[in-house]
Amino acid sequence: MAAGHSHSHSAGHHHHSAADMSENKIKLSLILTLSFVVIELFAGLRSHSLALLSDAGHNFTDALALLLSWFAIRIALKPAHEGKTYGYHRVGILTALFNALTLLAIAAFIFVEAFHLFQHPQVVEGNLMIWVALIAVFMNTVIAFWLRGEIAHSVNMRSAFIHMVGDALSAVGVVIAGIVIRFTGWLYADPLIAVVIGLFIVYSSWGIVKETLNVLLEGTPAGLDAKAMALAMQSVPGVLGMHDLHVWTIGDGVNALSCHITLDESELKEGRQVVERVKSLLAHDYAIHHSTIETECTGCESNSLYCGIQAQTSRSCGHDH
Repeated sequence: MAAGHSHSHSAGHHHHSAADMSENKIKLSLILTLSFVVIELFAGLRSHSLALLSDAGHNFTDALALLLSWFAIRIALKPAHEGKTYGYHRVGILTALFNALTLLAIAAFIFVEAFHLFQHPQVVEGNLMIWVALIAVFMNTVIAFWLRGEIAHSVNMRSAFIHMVGDALSAVGVVIAGIVIRFTGWLYADPLIAVVIGLFIVYSSWGIVKETLNVLLEGTPAGLDAKAMALAMQSVPGVLGMHDLHVWTIGDGVNALSCHITLDESELKEGRQVVERVKSLLAHDYAIHHSTIETECTGCESNSLYCGIQAQTSRSCGHDH
């Protein structure tokens, strides 16, 4: 039997340069966000606005999200070793999950406080709400624009981006509440906008929670059609069949695959070339650069495309892994 394995080293160099760029953006965003949290917290307490305080709390979680994202980028660059053979790519996934969970906790707090304010509304200083929230709209929009280019291949950066977009929209809501209170005196606008902010936070965070849990459970990478990929691999010249297919995400932008492919006995000598053709397909069409492919002769194959690994020495597919 022959086994093939491949990595993309050029991708590693690109990952370092992209990480440096992301890190610089996060540092500047973190400084601006922390500075504004202090201003918004003071203004929220002075104006007695739950919507403004909710936005300050959301901004604080933004700062935490940015700090954790920076940490994840730095530690993900550490090389793999005998204790961590995959390196530290999963740190970014754990960070994204934690960021999303903090957002859900903030949303729960907002809902509880809004419920109390609906029962006992407080006088709110609308003018201060409006001006501070306008500054928040500008700042969060700028930071979200900075981070936009980093979100395509990183769930960690996407969670930080959602924090910033959420805060920009939250600040718009605070402006609306301030205008309503300023010109109509309707105090329920403040907790109502706070609830809308909380609902948006829940909506935007839930997708991150599902995606990160899928990664931690070794699920098929998001957006990948495993059935279509398997058919494409089996259509490669020289491949008679395939089984024991596994495809999963190691970390941001790093997907991996392993499988057994079946060759005719007359093709075994050309097995290396067949494997290279399959790897080229995976890299070009599915962005999978980390793959391990084992070749077998006809008669050795399993009946199952997806192998069911069990505990101890019992395996439903009948192969050693």
